[in-house]
Amino acid sequence: MNDVRCPGCVALTEVRADTRSADLLECANRAGQSFRLRRDPHGWSATPAYRVSCPACGEVTTLPVDAEPGDTVRCCGRPYRLTFEYGAFAEET
Repeated sequence: MNDVRCPGCVALTEVRADTRSADLLECANRAGQSFRLRRDPHGWSATPAYRVSCPACGEVTTLPVDAEPGDTVRCCGRPYRLTFEYGAFAEET
């Protein structure tokens, strides 16, 4: 077993033995907050896994690691533009 620090609150979270690089892990302290894991020769590291809610239906989607403001995502058959303000992504029409 190994532990990794959440990039948001630095709390330690246990990494299960069957975990692989690029897996998502929920923060033990922050409900609904996830991070993406990466395994390197020194152990595990974590980066934020950003999520957005669809303005039409409320469905929550985890964005790909390379998502950037201005990118287009689709939900409910409609395109939405990603914005990034105050440390979080959002979908805009």
